[in-house]
Amino acid sequence: MTGKKAKLSDVARAAGVSSATVDRVLNKRGGVHPDKEKQVLEWARKLQLDRNLERRPSRILRLGVIMQAPANPFYRSLQQAFVRCNSLYGGLNIQVQLHYFEVTAIKHTAALMHRVAERSDALIVIVPDHPLSNQALQEVASRMPVITMVSDLPLASRLAYIGIDNRAAGRTAGELMGRYVGAQPCNIVVVSGMHSFIGQGEREMGFRAVLAERYPHCHLLAVVETREQPEKAGQLVRQLLRQHGRLAGIYNLSTGDQSIADALLAYAQQQETVFITHELTEERRALLRDGVIDIVLDQNPELEAMTAVKYLAQHFGRIEAEAITTLTPVSVHTRENS
Repeated sequence: MTGKKAKLSDVARAAGVSSATVDRVLNKRGGVHPDKEKQVLEWARKLQLDRNLERRPSRILRLGVIMQAPANPFYRSLQQAFVRCNSLYGGLNIQVQLHYFEVTAIKHTAALMHRVAERSDALIVIVPDHPLSNQALQEVASRMPVITMVSDLPLASRLAYIGIDNRAAGRTAGELMGRYVGAQPCNIVVVSGMHSFIGQGEREMGFRAVLAERYPHCHLLAVVETREQPEKAGQLVRQLLRQHGRLAGIYNLSTGDQSIADALLAYAQQQETVFITHELTEERRALLRDGVIDIVLDQNPELEAMTAVKYLAQHFGRIEAEAITTLTPVSVHTRENS
């Protein structure tokens, strides 16, 4: 098209649609499938069609988010970030709608995914790995884009995973634990929220691998599961302290830090036990400063939410195509930098 002004027919030919479809998209009249709308906008930009392509699209792009209820501080931060996305991407007429599930009701979660998909253009999900959720996501992904966040579901044909490298985060925790506990044989405990969250499983595997490779004197005494119930974390740690007297290290993969801290304080072990956890919430920041928690491996829920929405905005042609980094960084916090 060098030296020649592009026409609607040129865009239609390149995008493989009719001129009428191009006209509907560019004049914001709606009624065009999202995939075709994306193709038209991409080719209109590539061919430098003399139109104002940055005007607010008329059709609402509905993004359904399925996640745990925001009782957990991390999910509360994620919820707030998605709410901010509605303002940040409002000019693109993108609407983020939040839907919550109960972690122990997987049948209802699978049904929820189907219901949300019926009124959405794409899904962003943080759900456990389970045959029912995988099947539901596979069915949904066959007709619309699906992004997994925080904990991946690689078998569900998702468009992308956005979040930290959980295995690398677990390896980092293992390296720090091995260095902090010293060279004497000792017992280490891992506290998991739900084994069916792949992200938590990857953290555990990375942690185990580093201890086995470099710190074999660190004996992994137990991996306990709280089912994402914060108080249960403390109950399980108390039980282990009663049985074994001392734990050299605790690595918490999920929620329940305050209840674990209470258990350590009750047994006067807060200075004896190396306590490593994830997500720098205000509660954990206070425990860091008090010296009860030693290390927090933090991710950025706001960045992850923004990246997920931006990725889908690009996928649907609402913004210019550019490389987007889907793996987000992990930062290490101690009492000195919290």
